[in-house]
Amino acid sequence: MNDTDTVTVMPLAAAGSAAVWCGDQTAAGEGASDTAHRYSTLASGALGLDERNHAVSGAGWMVEGNTLDVQLDAGADAASGVAVGYVFLMAGLLDSFSNVASMQQAVADTIAHAAALFPGARIVVGCGPGCIPDGTDDTTVSDQSHVLTAIRLAADQAGALCITDMRAICGNDPSLRADGISPNDAGHVRLAQTIEAAVREDQGEPLDTPVTDLKRKYTSGGNSWTARQIQTRNRREAEKREANRPTGTELNQLTSKLDALTRAQGLQQVILQQQQELLKSQQGMLERQQQQLESQQDALAGQQEMLKSQQELLKGQQSSLEQVVAQQGSTVSSLQSLTQQLQSQQATLDTIQNQLLVTVGENFRRIFHRLNALDGLGE
Repeated sequence: MNDTDTVTVMPLAAAGSAAVWCGDQTAAGEGASDTAHRYSTLASGALGLDERNHAVSGAGWMVEGNTLDVQLDAGADAASGVAVGYVFLMAGLLDSFSNVASMQQAVADTIAHAAALFPGARIVVGCGPGCIPDGTDDTTVSDQSHVLTAIRLAADQAGALCITDMRAICGNDPSLRADGISPNDAGHVRLAQTIEAAVREDQGEPLDTPVTDLKRKYTSGGNSWTARQIQTRNRREAEKREANRPTGTELNQLTSKLDALTRAQGLQQVILQQQQELLKSQQGMLERQQQQLESQQDALAGQQEMLKSQQELLKGQQSSLEQVVAQQGSTVSSLQSLTQQLQSQQATLDTIQNQLLVTVGENFRRIFHRLNALDGLGE
């Protein structure tokens, strides 16, 4: 071995060779100096996994049009024929507090979708990895805490490995935050360390177990300095936990369980309150709809009365029209009869006129005859 060679501890073998990462902009690497320093890349390298990152900025469990389900589908298409051992679902800080009951169901549905797409893979759920921005008020922090609790409960019920309240890892520490909810390189390292520790403990080799029989590989000094720092820190943390096991571990576990129970009860109260408010809103909407229906029924009744009145008026007009038609028929008959009488009278007059003409002609003929006779006698 050369003087420049170093000893590197190989990461624990994973159940599969690939890890599919889905999440928001923090999971995509926002805030890190480059993708090599984002927490998904660091954690995958420490765990010996082939990273497949499909995270998208602005994504969430219930963010309309940008949910983790879409990323899972893309990951399944890209990983066709690849052995996937882990699916990491890392989101929550961009999700709304308005309906945590639906939020819990959305997380459960997403986990089920991931399990269906990647059979046999270990599903790891991270509750809100990221930072708390400057100016965030206590109400927002409290509301977000309920969102993260809903994620944790859904993950626990689905049997997924859940890393709780990852928001608290970086918190509002400016030395770990780049901007907004995005951690800087140091913050990404913290998140990666937490994820690695949780996965290793889930694999049955927790960090508080003394590390023995490590496989070693001699490599050149060009290995990642960050990876060595993570491994060194993990060994130190393991030694500390081992030293504190007799006095502090049980109490910490009990405190953690009580805290989780308190948060779960608080979440149930929030869900009940939101459901009551939703019911009240729906009742108000129903009352308004009933009032609109009554108003429409009144308007319909008025229109029916108007139609009835118009029908009566039309009926009267039809009767009047029938009378007019009948009168017109009678007048026509009278005119026809009068015309016939006039025609008959005209024929009579014509006959009388003809007779008068004949009589007058005959009379004039007789008079002329007599005058002629008289003239003859005078000669």
